[in-house]
Amino acid sequence: MIEISFNGALTCVGASAVLIDTGVEKIVLDYGTKVREVPPKFPIPINGKPDYVFLSHAHLDHSGGLALFEAKGEKVPIYASSCTKELTELLLYDSIKVSREEGVELPFSREDVERTLDAFKSVNYKEEIEIRSGKVIFFDAGHIPGSAFIYLEVNNKKILYTGDFNTVDTRLINKCEKRLPEVDILITESTYSDRNHPSRKSQEKELINIINETLARDANCLIAGFAVGRLQEVILILENYGIDYPLYLDGMAKKATTIITKYKELLRSPDKLEKALEKVRYIHSAKERKRAIKQPSVILATSGMLHGGPIVWYIKKLYKNSLNSLVLTGWQLEGTPGKILLETGKFVYENLNLDIKMKVKRLDFSAHVGRDDLFKFIEKLSPEKVFCIHGDHTQEFASELREKGFDAIAPLANNRIFKID
Repeated sequence: MIEISFNGALTCVGASAVLIDTGVEKIVLDYGTKVREVPPKFPIPINGKPDYVFLSHAHLDHSGGLALFEAKGEKVPIYASSCTKELTELLLYDSIKVSREEGVELPFSREDVERTLDAFKSVNYKEEIEIRSGKVIFFDAGHIPGSAFIYLEVNNKKILYTGDFNTVDTRLINKCEKRLPEVDILITESTYSDRNHPSRKSQEKELINIINETLARDANCLIAGFAVGRLQEVILILENYGIDYPLYLDGMAKKATTIITKYKELLRSPDKLEKALEKVRYIHSAKERKRAIKQPSVILATSGMLHGGPIVWYIKKLYKNSLNSLVLTGWQLEGTPGKILLETGKFVYENLNLDIKMKVKRLDFSAHVGRDDLFKFIEKLSPEKVFCIHGDHTQEFASELREKGFDAIAPLANNRIFKID
């Protein structure tokens, strides 16, 4: 028998955490935070010290609570890809910095993060990790560089935890691994269980058109994106279309790019990325920012949801001019400045409330599987049981799966612990 507890990402995206108790060991899959909540929310605490943590990828909604174990004095080994460890380091330290700027102290310190990073153990894709009750294998999830499906064989049960995954190639990385083992129990993300994505090619062409039209007006095109994965993909798109103009990169994406380019084996075209980056000018100072906007240019900056980072400075400088453009390249969480801007035309952040005159467009370069491919993925695996988490529509998704004959459940706060024989 095993017991599976869902300690986060219940009917929402954020604070992913799953506990599998085999009777002889406690296994934690991800331990994140609710991104952009102030103060941040963490998973339901785990009773007793875990024996292992297996981390699917670096994004804070999956990794942001890892340092809580060290803060409690619990030394827990954390298994992840080497790229995930480096990106997690970048994001955890940044989360402390951002929280302090917002006047919030996280329940862990920089020293706790340092000790957490010391607890990481590097894992390669398809490498078997022996544990007392069985084994664990990581497979490429195609979400961001280093992301993984986590497959477990414990107590004669075959479990697949998807983390976040993508079934289509991007310019940056390959789609997820197709050749997966048989699965009895599937724990799946359902971020986009309610809708499909437009084709990436259509979004690329629209992005290039916006850039060309903006530069033809002798204006600035500001592109907001996530530091890990998204802005590197945008750089590759611009290189592919042979666009030649001043191109700048600002914010945490600079460090993320340095990390990602180290892991050539994880990238679709590392040489193309290296070539593309030769044309990118990194912004390191206020003087360089001012220079970048004095001429028609394309500026890539964080944060992707407009919640802090250098993007705020650029918006303050460029928002009054209707010739300028702002492109949002990712999902905008409810309540974030990016989402508010799309809904109201106003940029609301801290003490700012600006009527945006520049042209604003959101494009969909999602790194998550879309609705139709999610159903195909599950149908191909044909698991005995499906747990639907990490989405705003998990109940509806589980209901649709049941209509297709699957034993599907969307865990709730009052129904989140399941014993499986």
